[in-house]
Amino acid sequence: MAGDTKSRVWCYIVLLTLSFELANAQNSFTVPDVTIEILQPKGFRVSIPDASGISLFVFQGHVNRKIDRNAVGSLKGEVLRPTNGRWVYEDTNTQLQVGDVINYYVFVSKNRMGYVKDNLSYTVTTLGNRSGGSTTEKPVNCAPTITSVRGGTACAGQVIFEDDFSALKDAWQIEQYLPVSSHPEYPFVSYQRLLTDPVVSVSNGYLRITPKIQQQMPGFNNESIYLGNLDLFSGCTSRAEECYRQASGPDILPPVVSGRVTTTGFAFKYGTVHIKAKLPLGDWLYPEILLEPFLKKYGSSNYASGVIKIAAARGNRDLRVGSDEYGNKVLYGGPIMDVQCRMQLLSRKLRDNGLWGDEFHEYSLTWTPQYMSLSVDGEEWARVDATGGLASRFPQNCAHLPRMLLEKGTKIAPFDDYFYITLGVAAGGITEFPDNSFSTGGRPKPWRNSGRKAMLSYWEDLAAWQWTWTEPELLIDYIKVIAL
Repeated sequence: MAGDTKSRVWCYIVLLTLSFELANAQNSFTVPDVTIEILQPKGFRVSIPDASGISLFVFQGHVNRKIDRNAVGSLKGEVLRPTNGRWVYEDTNTQLQVGDVINYYVFVSKNRMGYVKDNLSYTVTTLGNRSGGSTTEKPVNCAPTITSVRGGTACAGQVIFEDDFSALKDAWQIEQYLPVSSHPEYPFVSYQRLLTDPVVSVSNGYLRITPKIQQQMPGFNNESIYLGNLDLFSGCTSRAEECYRQASGPDILPPVVSGRVTTTGFAFKYGTVHIKAKLPLGDWLYPEILLEPFLKKYGSSNYASGVIKIAAARGNRDLRVGSDEYGNKVLYGGPIMDVQCRMQLLSRKLRDNGLWGDEFHEYSLTWTPQYMSLSVDGEEWARVDATGGLASRFPQNCAHLPRMLLEKGTKIAPFDDYFYITLGVAAGGITEFPDNSFSTGGRPKPWRNSGRKAMLSYWEDLAAWQWTWTEPELLIDYIKVIAL
């Protein structure tokens, strides 16, 4: 029976190959949108609506690996007749976890012609409630919510995304690119996806993002920083200008290699995010625990479409401007929507004893159309109220705020669209560390944020800050997003 099934599948693939070009040329039929539903305790259901002339529906897929449209999948099924107006294939044996990605294609025979819809994927964001992917059907007893999941559904109180980092799943993309000078923070790092000695890894149930010194990586030395090049085109996740750099004069290569991950198949609007993390310790380091705009509908330059810092604390154990504390004792976060006036809505919380990076804490954000609330270990420490509109709070010299925020946006704009999650570690940069500040032992900050040689000055001070990187990792224990 298994052999017969495999033979039939290959026959369908041959049919697909022979008829696809003709069917595509005639352009007489488009395979309908595919609906995927996650079942409990395991399995999933795939379906398309019926249409006159359909005589066969075939599903081919893999979990967490790509599939070619001419290949047989580890998940496969054939359907010879519709049920209640839909062509339905049901798998009741595959055990799926939140974060798993089903990569698949479907084949439909209609009026003796073959049609394919390929390069499809579905990210499992919840289990057993038919959410995520392309499904529009809500589970039974689904309470209304203001939360939206891009491409899916949500119910009040539902966990719409969750990861305990038992493995690094395909729900995350490891970024690879070089921030350029137009980046609003312009950190002195390159984000790389390294196969050996990686800066992004999962072990012992933690996501680990560990910054390293570029000159200590294979093939590099101190001279390379000044004269070499960094080619990240293979696997680059950004624009071409951010995939390659040639050092020249004061424009050295980024001296730090670090990591950044983003959710690839998950974006949402409004909800509560919980992230248990241990923040990095080391001079001139800072964590990136962010929500970033998916579509950038208010503009792609600077912070036009907004960024939310869920939690951040500079890695310096002691950092002061006069008597004001800016080091790891200070937790800060909130919405950012302008470079020039980036501190306008950011909040600060000073820790009385110890440092934020000494141990794990649960950092939380509740994001609604009316306000944003920041909490740590269950205690709210900041709230940004959108009464009157966030944009109206900014002075006229915050020139980067687009007029559409005031004219077309909601009160919470630009934070009224889908955002995705970003986790990473950065170093240096032109915004996070105030000028005229002094670190441990009274050592002055070695660069000025507006200086032409900022990155070079930072690098030349290596001996003064490298020894402080005793715990430079960002450790993430878990992340959970809950619908309101």
